[in-house]
Amino acid sequence: MIKLSGLSFLTILLLCLSFPPADLGFLAWIALVPWFILVVTEERYAYLNALFIGAVFIFIQLSWMRHVTYIAWILLSLYCAAYFLGFAFCSRFIIFKLKLPLVVVAPFTWVALEYIRSFFLSGFPWFFIGHTQYQYLPIIQISDITGVYGISFIIVMVNAGIADLILYFAGHSSASDSSSLHRFTGRKFAFFGLTCILPFVLLAAILSYGFYWLSHYEPQEGPILCMVQGNIPQEVKFESDEEDEISILKKYTDLSMGIKGKPVDLLVWPETMIPGLLNIDPELTGRKIDVLSQLTPIQLSQDLNTNLLLGGIALTLVGEEQFYFNSAYYYNPEGKLVDRYDKIHLVPFGEFTPLKKYFPFLAKLVPYEIGLTHGQRRTLFLLKTSQHGSLVFGSSICYEDTVPSLIRKFKKDGADFMLNITNDGWFRNSAELDQHLAIMVFRAVENRFCMARAANTGISSFVGPDGAIYAKLSDSKGKYREISGTLVDRIKLIEKYNPFYTIYSDWFSILCVTAVGIMFFIAVFKYNNRNHRFHRLHR
Repeated sequence: MIKLSGLSFLTILLLCLSFPPADLGFLAWIALVPWFILVVTEERYAYLNALFIGAVFIFIQLSWMRHVTYIAWILLSLYCAAYFLGFAFCSRFIIFKLKLPLVVVAPFTWVALEYIRSFFLSGFPWFFIGHTQYQYLPIIQISDITGVYGISFIIVMVNAGIADLILYFAGHSSASDSSSLHRFTGRKFAFFGLTCILPFVLLAAILSYGFYWLSHYEPQEGPILCMVQGNIPQEVKFESDEEDEISILKKYTDLSMGIKGKPVDLLVWPETMIPGLLNIDPELTGRKIDVLSQLTPIQLSQDLNTNLLLGGIALTLVGEEQFYFNSAYYYNPEGKLVDRYDKIHLVPFGEFTPLKKYFPFLAKLVPYEIGLTHGQRRTLFLLKTSQHGSLVFGSSICYEDTVPSLIRKFKKDGADFMLNITNDGWFRNSAELDQHLAIMVFRAVENRFCMARAANTGISSFVGPDGAIYAKLSDSKGKYREISGTLVDRIKLIEKYNPFYTIYSDWFSILCVTAVGIMFFIAVFKYNNRNHRFHRLHR
């Protein structure tokens, strides 16, 4: 029991330290070793232990959800923990039935489950172990071929190789299938080739590719963007009266006017920072804030002589029905509304309630009184500049930058760069802001374009096509969360092309799912065949 609890808490500790806020990503390369040893050697509590490790780790990492909802915090932690349980079950079954080492089974199984979690039940693509490497540029360049899943694969393979070696030299085996590991390790050359040479060769290949790409990386200076960060506390914004809404509008306007006289091609406000409705005649609503909200972008774009992208709510009336959208509005320098993007990938139990028709009580889990509607169109905006000609860009909203498939489609549609407008003020001064930014880094590398973010409470930033966070809004003391200000920098451009990942999507993770499926099927076949022979002999 001491061994079980000790190794379990060691993995939990190392995993937590690998992710923000500790951000010690190098620990991810050994974080899973203690648990992997238990997966192979522990029989009685193997699955309960996997559930425990997953639940505690995710519960700690999701601690920022306490600012919004305790129920969802607990339920989401348990849901993610189920993938740890699935990993333990699949890995043990394949290892012992096919007599394979962890180093072969674990990477495929882990990536397959990360991929499934990225889209199943609307998807939760957070806390992939590959995300821990966002600061290590040579490692993450392979993402333009495999996506973030390639990084997860090599990290898990290294962990599994170390665990296999420890088990080999310690002479351990599973109590449930004695000498299963040893029966494979009897073939010493193959064993050491897989555990020592294969991870090293793959890691060397990934690093070589990364250093090669970075050595040829020569970005060009693109258009100048200004990210406005007003730092409006969510409790003020969420329960605002008309006076509060006018105050929010004024703060963002004043911050924007601070760049007057500077050459800026595009000024960006975060998600829902326009308090009024921009697409409805104010006479229909009779609200003063709608009048002021519609006058503000017209006046602002003309005074600054620049394009605007502003986050707000849109209302569409269809008969007696009302449909609300989380939107990004684009204005040209003349103050004309050019186009609008409506958020496509909504957050379940955050922006809409799944199955509300059948389970009305679920609506209590949603912070909004009204549900939002999915957008239907990936809108591309045309940015005309004097120095760089015309460029095309798209805007993701909130957590849409964590969805690889959506950002990839924007790139295939022709986007030269991408924006993300978000309001992470729900989670205050927490690690959620850092975790969100870390994930966005991989979208930039996967599609080889620049991404810039305007965030209400942080972290407003610019990420280059190489994944480097080359600009981040901070104050004189280095604080970058819950501050206000403007961040002005240039978009970095490279020769436009569609990387392998952009063209072929999640081919690598699908390959991992297929490999696990084949191994599991063969394991089941051998298991059934062995049982059949056993029953025939004992008739």
